[in-house]
Amino acid sequence: MKTKDILPGDVLFVWGNGPIDDAIEIITQGPSHCAIFLDSDTLAEAQAGRKTGKAYLSNYLAGNVRKLEVWRDETLKDDERKRIVDYAIKSFGIEYDYLAILAELARFELNIAFDHYREGKRRICSSYVNDCGKSVGRNWAKISYTPAPVDLLRGGKLTRKGVLKNG
Repeated sequence: MKTKDILPGDVLFVWGNGPIDDAIEIITQGPSHCAIFLDSDTLAEAQAGRKTGKAYLSNYLAGNVRKLEVWRDETLKDDERKRIVDYAIKSFGIEYDYLAILAELARFELNIAFDHYREGKRRICSSYVNDCGKSVGRNWAKISYTPAPVDLLRGGKLTRKGVLKNG
């Protein structure tokens, strides 16, 4: 996939190359991170160690990641894409939700779902991306509690558009 084909509101799924990434990917059987595109090179994300904010695709392309995939909600109209971007930017500065990571571990390893999710409060990457979709009436994860990246990937609402990095 060429970066020029990326649209605002597309979702980037990341398979990382570190010990935490490996643990998430093994436990969930899916990607360890996701972010939403603001434009073809700028992303909005919730990332551990900092508040929700801006990131650049070039950092992921040059970084230590195994795989990058772009997925798209084919039903989005241009005005909805703009509203997603506006919502994502308006939400910059929200704290990362370390407790949600523990809740996800319990859900995947113990089959116990904790519903501690509170929209607009602390977030992990996938709850932030899903909230961006919810801002225009889309629930890409199809679950009511904090989704993991794999929940968005397997939610049936997004279509894989291409691979930016593999290997």
